[in-house]
Amino acid sequence: MFLVTARSFADEIVQQLQPFCQRIHIAGSIRREKSEVKDIEIVCLPKLEHVPTDLFGEGYTRVVPGFQAAVEKLSHTIVKGKFGGRYMQFTLAKHQHATVDLFTPSAQDYYRQLAIRTGSAEYAKEVIAKAWMAKGWCGAGEDGLRMQKHCIKKPDGWKCINKHDDLPPAWESEEAFFEWLGVAYIHPKFR
Repeated sequence: MFLVTARSFADEIVQQLQPFCQRIHIAGSIRREKSEVKDIEIVCLPKLEHVPTDLFGEGYTRVVPGFQAAVEKLSHTIVKGKFGGRYMQFTLAKHQHATVDLFTPSAQDYYRQLAIRTGSAEYAKEVIAKAWMAKGWCGAGEDGLRMQKHCIKKPDGWKCINKHDDLPPAWESEEAFFEWLGVAYIHPKFR
């Protein structure tokens, strides 16, 4: 689809999800301002709420109910993933030819995911991933960025074997993530 159409769909998605998110960004080829867009990519951090289960305040944390309801309203068919996971792909209810990739990383990993999901795939692999590998880190799937010494390399990627290892900083922006990497920040359009 053309950029102007994809941007319009993405803006509509952001408008629907924004009230239920702490952060939300359009990523992918829309953010890179490519003239043709395959999928709409959104990175967001849903708001959380504490649900008490006893008189002493014990309980659990969950994504606010409105987030799932908003995603359900937007989606026609879930193609991959599920609600509550780190990734979900669905077709839009109003525009069934449009596919949405919805990424919901942890707060700790948000800006790394935004940089990766903005792409391009080649830039993410050759610049971003190489920079963190040179610093002794690896991308360990849903565990996020972990120190290589606490992971093992498998045919399908890195797996964290020590969940209590050192974590990278919680970056406050994409620029701060690039600074930590030691890579010059460049506008998404040029990636």
